[in-house]
Amino acid sequence: MINLSEYQRIFEIKSTTERCKTVYDTMDRVWKEELDELARTLVGQDYRIATYGQTLMTTYHDSLNPKYADQKKDTSIGKRYFAQIVRKISGTDVTLLTLEFNGVEKQLYVYSELSFYQAYELIRTGNLNSMLGELEPDIKTFMRTSAFTKDEIERSILEQTMRDMMKPRNRPWIYFGLVIPLEGECAVTDIVNLLRQTWEQTAAIRDCALEDKYQTVRAAHIMELISSVEAIYQISLLGHSYQIHYGVVENEKSGTRKQSFTLKREGQTIVQGSFDYSEYDVKSASSKPMLGVNVEGNNHIYANVAVLLDDDRKEWWIQKSFKTQNQDNEDLKARAIELLKQHGISVREDNEYFMGTYVNAERRFEEDLAKIKGDFACAALLFAHVSGRGKLKFLETKDLSGGSDVAVAPKNAGNAGKFNEGVEGLEYNSNFSFSVIYDAIQNCSLTFDKDLIRDLHLNLTALDDKHFVILSGISGTGKTQLAKLYANAVYGMSYEADNPYLSIIPVRPDWTDATALFGYYSSFEHRYMITEFLKVLLHAHEEREKPHFIVLDEMNLARVEYYLSDYLSGVESHKEIPLHNREDLEGIPSRISIPPNVYLIGTVNVDETTHSISDKVLDRAFVMTLSDVDLETFWSRVDDGIRAGLQDEFLFLKRLHGWLAPYHLHFGYRTMNEMIQKMSRHITLDVEHQASRKAMLDRVISEKVLPKLRGDDRIAELLVELREAFAAHLGEESASHGHIGRMEKELMRYGATQFWR
Repeated sequence: MINLSEYQRIFEIKSTTERCKTVYDTMDRVWKEELDELARTLVGQDYRIATYGQTLMTTYHDSLNPKYADQKKDTSIGKRYFAQIVRKISGTDVTLLTLEFNGVEKQLYVYSELSFYQAYELIRTGNLNSMLGELEPDIKTFMRTSAFTKDEIERSILEQTMRDMMKPRNRPWIYFGLVIPLEGECAVTDIVNLLRQTWEQTAAIRDCALEDKYQTVRAAHIMELISSVEAIYQISLLGHSYQIHYGVVENEKSGTRKQSFTLKREGQTIVQGSFDYSEYDVKSASSKPMLGVNVEGNNHIYANVAVLLDDDRKEWWIQKSFKTQNQDNEDLKARAIELLKQHGISVREDNEYFMGTYVNAERRFEEDLAKIKGDFACAALLFAHVSGRGKLKFLETKDLSGGSDVAVAPKNAGNAGKFNEGVEGLEYNSNFSFSVIYDAIQNCSLTFDKDLIRDLHLNLTALDDKHFVILSGISGTGKTQLAKLYANAVYGMSYEADNPYLSIIPVRPDWTDATALFGYYSSFEHRYMITEFLKVLLHAHEEREKPHFIVLDEMNLARVEYYLSDYLSGVESHKEIPLHNREDLEGIPSRISIPPNVYLIGTVNVDETTHSISDKVLDRAFVMTLSDVDLETFWSRVDDGIRAGLQDEFLFLKRLHGWLAPYHLHFGYRTMNEMIQKMSRHITLDVEHQASRKAMLDRVISEKVLPKLRGDDRIAELLVELREAFAAHLGEESASHGHIGRMEKELMRYGATQFWR
């Protein structure tokens, strides 16, 4: 005999440690053996017994561990016990029958179960009520309300109850079985008889669950075939060539796996999407395995994979419809179907398109898998193009059979002012090949080594959907020049060329919020105050093929996290940024996303006029420091005449740079170039108007190098070294020598010094 009241007393033990151990010792071995013996007669060999025992013992040992003891102190684990007969189908357990002793509800349950999706499929097919009608009256229906509680539901209202759960997306499990109070004594044979009775009377429920799982497994194989295609796929869209890059398959949530894909052209990310492989659909509560193709967060294909499960070969025809607002959906469908035809995808009855033929007996497609997957992506991208969802529009050519593949800067690019100025008819071809970019930069007069250029290239292109680099370093090291040089090299332009796809935006100290970048609606002027940054974003949406570069120059003159927060959030979440809520504005959308063809480069200087950058910003950017200055290479690229006339001056300035560098007080290319240019211009003056060469060198050092000199006791040795060098090379009467002498005295008196009095 089993004392059910004693079971209930054990469930009510307050100590988690004692309760879990007692429940395990009292119940696990007994009921595992009883269900195993029963399963041999009911099921045969294709089963296993699963119990709550592992959870009980894990919790017991954790409760003894000081590290986890507090977490397990007030847990409800151990207030119930269950044992189940399960069947493993393709790595997944299907529960056939459950015995549960529930100390929270003080009930003994014996039941078979269906997921909400399986039960709702019976509603969808009109079979739920007929199946319920075949159950004996004593078989009750329960719906789970929590891990430890269930509510009994009258059969007559089960269907309506489930329909009412659709909108809030509540998806509980449904149980069918017998229940008795957890009190008094009961023979083991009586409980086994309850299990037998439930097994016999819920056969249709169990068969439904098994058939659904077998179907899911067969459909999962089809989705595995599609997901296994990982090679880059060449595709033509609207007359232009692209490449599709597939990502790895990842588990997104229970029952759903996601595989990202990226559409690229010449290394530029045009748009991102994903293949979604789902065992069921939460929204519609369908238990049918579904294949979805998503483009920029919008689902454009949602195909039932189960339609392919047949005894013979099955053609996969998918219906297409549009459900947009404020557009003619029939017209959209007609345009989409016509585009599918032009791209070699078979269509019929003006609303269905063909993806492939599945041979069930051989578990394979007749067509090439890479083409099937490529056609899925192609169709979804065309649907996105037609609907305009996510503001995605591809370049179109009249000749879809081939022809020119070159983009031309548009004659009218909306509000993106600079894109309309003087670029009509000019061809702009971008190329992210590092070899091409490096060669273009090498042919420039500016000095940047290969490691630096490669690092910038990788930082900007390593991520398909986020391109944000911060260039830091002393003033004059060429941060802004490097950004411009790289952007122009991508387009095959010289450094001096005007690149319509590059915007250098100086940051102002009064930027305190996102309106500095995204603009705002002025109630006073009754118009939207558009910014250069927003112009670039709008144009980047119109020309997704083209990388658009934005340089925020001296970005930390204002607090970066204040004005850049919306941008950072938009990039990370892939969600749209609200701009306004007016319905009378034309040309400015109410919301805007950050397209993947926007490359943001920020330059920062660190001094008393700037703000530190928060970790929130730094975590979302690659930070590069430009502190090394290659003066030798710089000098080798200076005009031969200037080099010949100023060799001695350059050598001294190079030595000066070397003395300052260990103290991070050295100067950059800009300072060196301006000093050289001034001295070069000086020696072109008539002789009677020239000063001495040393006097002019003294002047440029005093004017361009020493003003940034400041520090405490740590620069004492530097000042001694400079004073001696200036005395030897410029003379003790030189201005530079005088400034250093004064600063030494101030350092001794005050413990700190600076050039400025």
